[in-house]
Amino acid sequence: MASLDSDAWQHAIIEEYQAIIDAGIWEEVEMKDLPIGRKLVSSHRVFKIKRNADRSVERFKTRIVAKGYSQVEGLDYDKTFAPVTRYDSLRLIIALALHLGLDMSQADIKSAFLDGDLNKEVWMMPTPGIGLDGKVLCLRKSLYGLKQALLAWFERLSSALAELGFLSCSFDSCVFISPDYNVTIVVYVDDITTVGRKSDVRKVYQHLTKHFTVTIKEGLSYLLGIEILHTATSLELRQTQYITNILTHFGMEHSRPVSTPIDPKAPLVKADESEPAYEKQLYQQMIGSLMYLVTCTRSDLGFVVSFLSQFSSQPLLCHHTAVKRVFRYLAGTSSTFLVYTRRSSMDIPLLITSYSDADYASCRNTRRSVSGYIFLLNGCAISWLSKKQNSVSTSTTESEYIALAATARQALWHINGRSQLGFTIPVELKANNTSSINVAENPINNPKTKHINVSYHFNREHLIRRSFTLCYILTGENLAGIMTKRLLSVLHNRHTQGLGLTE
Repeated sequence: MASLDSDAWQHAIIEEYQAIIDAGIWEEVEMKDLPIGRKLVSSHRVFKIKRNADRSVERFKTRIVAKGYSQVEGLDYDKTFAPVTRYDSLRLIIALALHLGLDMSQADIKSAFLDGDLNKEVWMMPTPGIGLDGKVLCLRKSLYGLKQALLAWFERLSSALAELGFLSCSFDSCVFISPDYNVTIVVYVDDITTVGRKSDVRKVYQHLTKHFTVTIKEGLSYLLGIEILHTATSLELRQTQYITNILTHFGMEHSRPVSTPIDPKAPLVKADESEPAYEKQLYQQMIGSLMYLVTCTRSDLGFVVSFLSQFSSQPLLCHHTAVKRVFRYLAGTSSTFLVYTRRSSMDIPLLITSYSDADYASCRNTRRSVSGYIFLLNGCAISWLSKKQNSVSTSTTESEYIALAATARQALWHINGRSQLGFTIPVELKANNTSSINVAENPINNPKTKHINVSYHFNREHLIRRSFTLCYILTGENLAGIMTKRLLSVLHNRHTQGLGLTE
């Protein structure tokens, strides 16, 4: 190796290879003993520098990775699906932990995928440079890159947690709870977040270290690309470094900032089939980088990213101009963060408040409406969505009613979640369309609404059950408006602050 960090890379290679040998990942077999008709899976080595939130080097990582695309279904693998936690779940649990004063910590499982057990025999070609020329490898355990690797690891971790009585929740199969421990565990592949009583958390980690090599970090500081800052009364979720990186990557770091992420008056429609796409790959890369921000912390970009993503298959120059405006907006708001504020008193009850909205027939191509919702836990945003509806609505009432149904479904998810976590938190739904509220509360069929799909009418049933409450709110105060339409600067800033985003 000619790299200035060659010693660090050599150490990482030796460390990885030793971990593979200790885990008994493979068995070396002479090439002549390869079963007839078996196809060898290729392999290669990858290198990566793992960094801290401040971009300093945490450690050098190298992995021997199987080229899973060369596996044969039914022969080398069958099931491949494995869950990862929803960011909604992670934000909900972090916000609850802050309000309840619970201890928060995180852990990383080293070489996690090497701990999974395979239910199919896999034969692999050795990676060049490890001294196994002329031999083939029969894999006994999971290896990075295999199609079933994530599932094998999740099953292995679930089994280890089950020994302590931890079972996955139905609202999110990557959230684990136990009746014997005051601890909630959230799993995202090999990143483990725990909230609960410190003594119980310590016992959980002690058990996990018997099965895996675990790196424990007290407190949350950098999780899934999100910088987390603790203060005396709040918890701040930032992606400042990520924003800086993508601005630099796309050459937008010195761009002139704008006050809103999209021009309220710019007419954007899909290209005609005869029009050639303009830098399609670049456009898709820019949209993809923005989607990660929306998923994690930046709900203020929910509508604009969802709206611009519909042009990804055939972007034009005007669409590039629009997406660059989003980056200009980020250039001026790179330090904006999502803040969760602790209750000033434990006597203040926890309340989940949701806002529902729709923009009627706003799509110029399909005339479909856009649904949006926002959920806040005591004023802190924990869930959001902006999505074009699946069918054309014939009235504002219908579009608002469909949006309300989507909000109600998410409300039920929150209700199930907090129930399994052992909390009783009322849910309040707010909408700015009196007609849709009347349809939800009134079981009498109206000629103007009789055609609405029956699946949207479950709002009434849950209102009767009092699963949640439904009330009217003024249009200007409906925070979900930022998820459905283009807003002028003043209203956009007001809604952004209402979502718990601040600088």
